Amino acid sequence: MCTCFRHCLSCVLAFSKLKWRNNYRKAISVISKTPLNIPFALCIGPQRAGTTWIYRYLASRGDVCLPEDVKEIFYFDRNFDRGEDFYLDHFQPTEDHKIAMEVTATSFDHPEAPKRVFDMFGKDIRLVCPLRHPVVRAYSLYLHYLRYGIATGTLQEAVKQVPQILTSCHYEEHLKRWYEFFDPQNISFIYQEELEINQFEFVRHLCNGFSIPFVEPEEDVQGKYNITTYSKFGPMARIAQHIADWLREHRLYFVINFAKDIGLKRVIFGKERPDANKKNIPLDDKIWLFEQVGGEVEKFEKLIGEVVPHWHEIEKNKNNETNSF
Repeated sequence: MCTCFRHCLSCVLAFSKLKWRNNYRKAISVISKTPLNIPFALCIGPQRAGTTWIYRYLASRGDVCLPEDVKEIFYFDRNFDRGEDFYLDHFQPTEDHKIAMEVTATSFDHPEAPKRVFDMFGKDIRLVCPLRHPVVRAYSLYLHYLRYGIATGTLQEAVKQVPQILTSCHYEEHLKRWYEFFDPQNISFIYQEELEINQFEFVRHLCNGFSIPFVEPEEDVQGKYNITTYSKFGPMARIAQHIADWLREHRLYFVINFAKDIGLKRVIFGKERPDANKKNIPLDDKIWLFEQVGGEVEKFEKLIGEVVPHWHEIEKNKNNETNSF
C-alpha cells in the first residue's frame, strides 16, 4: 500500500513537473511575442504625421502600456543590435494595462523594419500607420531637420544633405515592404488632416485600428500637434541631438527628461510655436515639392484601393498664388 502510494505520488509529481515545464515553455513563447503576456500593437510612423499627439493621447488613457521614460526606443531601425531584451525591458505592464504598444516614427521607411517587427511579433500584430499629404509632410520634416541641426539652408539644399525628406514620402514603396509580411487588413491608416479637422473622429479611427475601446481625448491632449520650433544655434543643436541619441542608446532617459524639465531643450532648439502648416509653405517650395512627391498620392491610393479626400482638397490649390492650400 505504501509502495503503491509512493508510486502514485511519484507519477503525480512527474506529471505536474511536465505540465509546469510545458506551461513555462508556452509562457516564454507568448512573452517573446507580446511583452509580459498582454496584447501588443505598433504605430509605425512616419515622422511629422501626428505621432507625438497620438502618444500623448495613448499616455492619457491609463489602459495602454507605453515604453517607460521615453516616447520612442528606435529599436527597429538604429538600435536593433541591442537585442530583443533591450526592447522588451522598456515595457512594464500593470493590472490597469490592457495592451502594450510603441508609437514609433522612424520604422515606416526603414528597409529592415517590417521583417524585424514580423520576426518579433508575428503576422497578427495590429499596425496603425498615420500619414499626411506628402508635400505638406516633406516641408514639415524639412523644418524639423533644420531645428535639430540635421540639415541647413534652403529646402533644395537640405534635400541634398538629407534625401529622406523626400524618400520617406514614397508611401507606396515603403508600404509594399510591409505588405510582404503583414496582411493589409492588419494595417490601418489614419490621416493628420482629419486630426486637424475633427480630433474625436481621428481618435475613433485610431482606436478602431488598435482594436481598443474609444476613449475621448482629455482637454489637455486636444489642440496642438506637430509643434515646430526654430533653433538659433544650428551647430549647438546638432551636437545636442548627437548627445541625446547617445543617451537614448544607453537608456539614460532621465538626463534627457531633466534637460526638458529645466528648459534646456527650449533654449537650444527654440521655443515651441504652431507648426509651419500648409499656409506657410513658400509658393516656390510648394510647386517644387509637388513636382517631386505630388504623384505619390495617386500611387498610394491605388495601392490601398481607397481615395483620401483630405489630400485632394490640398491638390486643388497647389498653384494658388495666395500661397494657401
